[in-house]
Amino acid sequence: MIFGVSFWNKKKTFEVFIKKDDRWQLHSLCDEEDEAINEAQLQLRMAKTNQVKVIRHRHLSKTAAAETVVYEATANPPKEKPIVVATPVGELAVCKVLDDLYTADGRRTIGQVMRDYMQRNNICTTELLHSFSHIRKLQDAQGLVNAGLHRVGSAQAAALGVPVKERMQLLDTLVTQMQQKARAFAAERGNFPEFKGQDLGAVSSRIVEKVGLEHHDYVLNALLSVWLFECRSLLAKVDALSRLAQDNIETGLIRQLDGILADTMIFAEVVQELFAPQPNLGVALKQMGAVVLCKKGAGDKLANPTMKIIATLIQQGLLPQTQAALADRLLREINTDRPLDQRTPDQEGALLDDLVLSLTGDDGTILGGERTHQSIERRRLRQRQEMLRAQGLHSVADNLR
Repeated sequence: MIFGVSFWNKKKTFEVFIKKDDRWQLHSLCDEEDEAINEAQLQLRMAKTNQVKVIRHRHLSKTAAAETVVYEATANPPKEKPIVVATPVGELAVCKVLDDLYTADGRRTIGQVMRDYMQRNNICTTELLHSFSHIRKLQDAQGLVNAGLHRVGSAQAAALGVPVKERMQLLDTLVTQMQQKARAFAAERGNFPEFKGQDLGAVSSRIVEKVGLEHHDYVLNALLSVWLFECRSLLAKVDALSRLAQDNIETGLIRQLDGILADTMIFAEVVQELFAPQPNLGVALKQMGAVVLCKKGAGDKLANPTMKIIATLIQQGLLPQTQAALADRLLREINTDRPLDQRTPDQEGALLDDLVLSLTGDDGTILGGERTHQSIERRRLRQRQEMLRAQGLHSVADNLR
């Protein structure tokens, strides 16, 4: 000791802890308190964690130490954006009876309107229509059902030239019937075989024995929806469905799996992942076009094994609904303002020329017809405007048509 003070009383270290999966983990050691606090705050700003703390260690002896929390902070949770209920676009499905809701057109319209809600809950339209637990959860979301009905009802009323109230009343009746049907199946589910991912043909045969062909498709889709509940992401569902489709070519049940797969293709993020990785959007769209048009070797350049399966089944003519849904997704992307290559804008023209070529069939017609022609022309117009603005000719660019 010097003047009665131990050397160990003066030795301090500072430990930075971050919270991961509800457990504290040591992130780093620092000699200075300010340095440790700055590091903790940096981890919060970079969103590496939502909770940090700094502990000061004072060594009392070679075998003992005192710990004190000198800093602790929690990140403000980001405000969740409100769920968007969209207006249906493109060809509008006009539902008159309950069965119309389950058709490809009906599901596509529902998917467009409720896409944001379904994406946040990792479900597709078929699941929403057949699972009473999903329906009940949607009912608990304030006003979403009414908002969706109003969007669809208004669009249908305008297309048919009838009062909005008339369409709203009919749609409300159909939704009530859909809910009742799902509730009835949930109550009787124990009377049907459980599907665990295998022997779909055997399950299908048991359903026919119990309810006949008339109700077969509904019950099978309901059982598939129960099975898909175990998949915690949309991509996991696409993977499971594509492999199940591959195993059920001979049973003929691939047609129903095709419908559910098509429902998942309304989500842009799902399609992007299926065609990733790509150097830019132009190349990705070119590959999508090759798959949709069943061009020779379309699946050879695909890196994602799930997308390879889907491409092969499309090539064989076994997934027409999925093929149509991918085509619609492709045409929507072409119609956006997103550049085909953000990093090298000067390549936009060449990429667009390649894309047009890839979308053109052997007979000279382009996928999407007039709709695609208009989208391509809008992109070419934007290219010319950007070139003029780069030369300082802003007024000329603004007046270009």
